[in-house]
Amino acid sequence: MLFRSAVRLNEIYAKYKDDVEFMCIYIREAHSDDGWRVQDNLDQNIIYDEPTTDDERTEVAAACQIAMDLKMPYYIDGIDNGVEDKYLSLPMRLYLVGADGKIAYTGDRGPFGFNMDTWVEAIEESLGG
Repeated sequence: MLFRSAVRLNEIYAKYKDDVEFMCIYIREAHSDDGWRVQDNLDQNIIYDEPTTDDERTEVAAACQIAMDLKMPYYIDGIDNGVEDKYLSLPMRLYLVGADGKIAYTGDRGPFGFNMDTWVEAIEESLGG
C-alpha cells in the first residue's frame, strides 16, 4: 500500500508543486522491528529498530525516501517527536496548511484514513479551483 501511495503522492506533488509548498515529515517508526512488527514489513524487507538518535532516524528516513522514490522535500521529526506530538500524526496523516498559516485540512489517521482524494479536493479549493 505504501508504495502505491508514494506513486500517487509523486503525481500530486508534480501537479501542484508550483502552487503549493509540499513537505513530507518522517516521524517515529510505526512498525519498528523491536516494537510493533508487522508481516508486511518483513515480506518487503523493511526491518529497522526504532531509532534512538536524530542521526539514526535520518538514516532510516533516507532509506524510506529512496525505497519509495518520493520526490517531494523530505524532513525529519526530531527524536523528541515534536511534530508528531503537535500534529497527532502517527502512523501517517495528510495536512494542508492555508496561506494564513491555519490548518485547512486534516486527514484521518493512516493507513486506512489516508485519503489523497479528499486532500487533493482541499488543495484545489484552497487554490480557488
